[in-house]
Amino acid sequence: MEEHQMFRLADLNPVCLLRRLGRELLLIIAAGLIAAMLAMTAVQTLYKPEYTASATMAVSVKSGSYSSVASNLSLSSEIADTFTRLFESNLFSGVARSQLGVSSLPGTLRASVIPETNLLTLKVTAESPADAFQTLNILLENYDTVSEYAFRNVLLKELDSPRVPTAPSNPVDRVHAVKVAFAAGAGVMVLLLLGISVLSDTVQTTAAVQRKLDVKLFGTLHHEEKNKSLRGKLKRINRGLLITMPVTGFHFTEEVYRLGTKLQYAAQKNGRKVILVTSVLENEGKSTVTANLALALAQGNKKVLLIDADMHKAAQYKLFQHEPARELADIIRGKEAYEPEYLEKEGIYTLFSTNASDSAAELIASGSMAGLLEKARKEMDYIIIDSPPIALFSDVEALADLADLSLLVVRQDSAPAGQINDTADMLNGCKAELLGCVFNDVRSMPFSNDHHSYGYGYGYGHGYGYGYGYGYGYGQSRKHQHGGKPAEQAEESHGRS
Repeated sequence: MEEHQMFRLADLNPVCLLRRLGRELLLIIAAGLIAAMLAMTAVQTLYKPEYTASATMAVSVKSGSYSSVASNLSLSSEIADTFTRLFESNLFSGVARSQLGVSSLPGTLRASVIPETNLLTLKVTAESPADAFQTLNILLENYDTVSEYAFRNVLLKELDSPRVPTAPSNPVDRVHAVKVAFAAGAGVMVLLLLGISVLSDTVQTTAAVQRKLDVKLFGTLHHEEKNKSLRGKLKRINRGLLITMPVTGFHFTEEVYRLGTKLQYAAQKNGRKVILVTSVLENEGKSTVTANLALALAQGNKKVLLIDADMHKAAQYKLFQHEPARELADIIRGKEAYEPEYLEKEGIYTLFSTNASDSAAELIASGSMAGLLEKARKEMDYIIIDSPPIALFSDVEALADLADLSLLVVRQDSAPAGQINDTADMLNGCKAELLGCVFNDVRSMPFSNDHHSYGYGYGYGHGYGYGYGYGYGYGQSRKHQHGGKPAEQAEESHGRS
């Protein structure tokens, strides 16, 4: 159990992390803008400009000569410290009260010695230019008055007269502060999203499939771009992706044929014909996988019937761009005769749905559906069924009891591993044998284990928009609860990136 719960770098795919950041780009920008606005507000609220007036003094010993330069240098640091203490003393406070009408001088003094010289720099910093200038002037005009108490035998000569400061001595670069805040806010959001991606426990690599899931890997389909032309990308033309289309990539087609061959071999035992294809969530590409498996089997001179049993949100008629003459729901109800339509171009028989049905679950569970499949068994070599997502509808359980075999489509970085395992447990409890999962729409970095020698994949999805879910998922699977052994690892298909 410890092995399964331990985080592994091999379970993370950099492409998935980057894609997730890309999908949340607006959120990242929004976080940066919020941080920038907060920084601007803070600067405007908290920033208090300060102004500094300065003067330079030469320190020498009274009645001294050029031979006493060393004495002048040694006195400089002592004078600087004395000036600072003197400025804060009651002596200058009294001067301030008398000349400025305030209890203390409105500023702070900083006295420092220019290295290796007898020059002393006096700087007064205050909240306004006038206060800084006036305070330094009072200091320079009255140090002789108090020097007899503090400076004996010391002569201070003013070399550089103070001027009214024209700019703050503590300037704030607002533009730089906003840029830094934006970068910090966006960076924090990026780290947060990466943390969520890591903790989401989705399946991103084949290594994660084999380690996290209670279902073996039946095959892999890499990402294949649907809109390959610039016009298609700009207009976001949502056309299907079928292996019979001339624009479909060679490597993707080969992967589908390889899946079809493997499926045909598994179905040969005991004359199994009815194959159910499902997924945990919507938009995992199960409809495209189903359609292409039917086409791959038909290419082998087999009589194949493709049934779109998703009577909530049908997709097959859109993929094939074919409006059926008869609705599957009407055939099950007995309103229409059982007469599969033959699509000559694709070489398959079809029973499609187009309209959503409120009684889909009742129709699937009825004896009429079972009778329809019995008729199909007698006429067809294979019956491929496209079903609704398990997490949204309960139809799949009834279909899994009517089918002989089932496949679970798992899209890369989509459903959490725990939810996939709960779904696998449910399918294993039905009559149809669960062959494994099809790891779908896989993207990978070059030279990764998932890349192999080419880089294709695909995705075809459609939204349901329903606000409810089916009661399988989000909990810990038996594997995670009891520390079960890893799922049997199927032979990996020859992949491509």
